[in-house]
Amino acid sequence: MASDTTIRIRAYNVGFGDCLLVRIPDGSATRWLLIDFGNAPGQQNDRFQDIAEDIEKETGGHLDVVVMTHEHLDHIEGFSSTRKVFNRMTVDQVWMSLPSDPRYYSKYPKARKQKTLRDAARAFAASLAATRTVAPSFLALLQNNLSNADRIDYIRDLAPSKAKVRYLSRGSSIATTPASSRVKFRVLAPEKDVSVYYGSSKGAQFAALTHSLTAAHERSGWQTFPGVKRVPKPTNLSGTDWDQLLQSTQGGAADAIRTLDKAANNTSLVFQMEAHGKRLLFTGDAELESWSVMLVKTKSSLKPVDFLKVSHHGSHNGTPLDLLDTLLPKSRKDRAHVLVSTRAKVYGTVNPVPDAALLKKLKERCKKLHSTDDTSKLYVDVSI
Repeated sequence: MASDTTIRIRAYNVGFGDCLLVRIPDGSATRWLLIDFGNAPGQQNDRFQDIAEDIEKETGGHLDVVVMTHEHLDHIEGFSSTRKVFNRMTVDQVWMSLPSDPRYYSKYPKARKQKTLRDAARAFAASLAATRTVAPSFLALLQNNLSNADRIDYIRDLAPSKAKVRYLSRGSSIATTPASSRVKFRVLAPEKDVSVYYGSSKGAQFAALTHSLTAAHERSGWQTFPGVKRVPKPTNLSGTDWDQLLQSTQGGAADAIRTLDKAANNTSLVFQMEAHGKRLLFTGDAELESWSVMLVKTKSSLKPVDFLKVSHHGSHNGTPLDLLDTLLPKSRKDRAHVLVSTRAKVYGTVNPVPDAALLKKLKERCKKLHSTDDTSKLYVDVSI
């Protein structure tokens, strides 16, 4: 009887977030990778328990690897929320993006601007906790970008020892870890020094945005959302000047959080897996800045895939359209499967997520476009 060579990706319906359980046949063994588990702040987590228990049942309580692509809550919240289940399971290794290494910012000082901006965001969030005067969508974006240190520590501690926690960047050696030579892994992103994604000019922007965020934190009542009582106008400013000052501070704070969100997405762990003659690409939330570097640094590794996990929940800024001919050539349409982990009508008004134009182009290039945007199902299975 022929051995099983079917790779299965189970995408759980977490809401707006990612949770992928990958089953890999490896000779007489079966390897299990769990990639992320979370959803966006402000959403119901009532499915987390059922999902965690399904993961435990499917794997027999054993995971070869837990992968945390990056630190956003919509990719990690589920682990600590269901820790009673995960505390019963065994995990051989934990893979994290390099910037999650506790020593990262001492090793890569050029990237510290991102940490400084995050620290300002944390102080800003603390000031908002008392006032509760911001729009829910803005608050969710802010919460998603805080350090979430306790949740990250919990995921680290799932590994049996510190030596079994791998902080990965492009070129990290995990070729056949943890499987045999039948299964190969290649890390395509992030770069070791993630400041490459925001460069010198954007470094100055980070500093300016940090200043704006700090100023917003220090000005009680800075918000100008409808129904929010404003602070008194200083006597030395006209009404027009005071309105402009408030709007500028508010806008600067919002821009700062959006910039922090983009920077964190571009630290996403992007890796390729090859097994049984099939190529699968897992992309986290990598945005266009990360892809532009990958096109330079890993161009020879970007080849047609049999499975693509669409980056950033199908956002317009998560998939470079000019890369589709490489990853999903129309000549291989009958072989390729594409997955988007998303939930419509949660994020985006100017650029709704998922992006309808992107989904249309993806459908033209794959056998099937799978989506978790169906509340009637606990998961979607993709067999490759």
